[in-house]
Amino acid sequence: MRYFVSILLTLFIAVLSVLPSNSRAAETIRIAAYDFPPYFSAYDTEHLVGDLIEALNGAQSDYQFELHDVPSKARFKALSDAGCCHLMLFESPTWGWAEQMPHLEVGDPMVLGAERLVAVKKRDQRGAEFFQREGLRFGGLIGYHYPFLGNRTDAGILEERFNVYLSLSHEVNMKMLLNGRFDVVMIHDEYLLQHRQQPWFDRLLLNPQAYGEYELRTLINPEKGFALADWRRIVVPLIENGTLARLLSKYKLPWPPKRTQLVTN
Repeated sequence: MRYFVSILLTLFIAVLSVLPSNSRAAETIRIAAYDFPPYFSAYDTEHLVGDLIEALNGAQSDYQFELHDVPSKARFKALSDAGCCHLMLFESPTWGWAEQMPHLEVGDPMVLGAERLVAVKKRDQRGAEFFQREGLRFGGLIGYHYPFLGNRTDAGILEERFNVYLSLSHEVNMKMLLNGRFDVVMIHDEYLLQHRQQPWFDRLLLNPQAYGEYELRTLINPEKGFALADWRRIVVPLIENGTLARLLSKYKLPWPPKRTQLVTN
């Protein structure tokens, strides 16, 4: 009996040794994302990060990519050596990463974006000079870095010194702007592009001068076992077969990346 069991075990081990590599369990790679539509928002049923993760998992079997919703102010912790996640998609390395985590690896640009001030049109035909007025009440996002405010993220300082109030989502800020509770909100062009067909869009006064421009890339902590070389090996085929361009087009974003002329000066 023991001899028979030994033969079965030997055969079982031999079968395992010749199984194809794609039958092995995929390594889980966790992707951090915070409220930054159209890239990700817990308030939306569809977003670009979710679509790209689905494409990544469908194109290969070595890795299983998972999305982890994190607060914007906790994104540095999420990618730290002790954090929950390996990488972040559609993020600018200039948004505090060089100071917090200089060892991160940075992918190629995927989107070229811009941020601008937005107000509501009035019957007095207010123009771009409106944004220079003193005493304006601004709406921003918790954890976001605003260059014209010295990239400060402390809510107390922003409210006391700059009359900036922070919320959790762009949707909330837009509602408060349209309802007159904010005079101005800071918002990015990619968000505005998604809402050009909304009945309220024509009510908006867009500052023709963007206050910030950025390149959105993939940020990876190589200390966690997944490096930039691994990412490129997986994403390049999606670029070459047109999958990435198709996903970006769904959200009105061009490939190859270029800045969208949302406002004509």
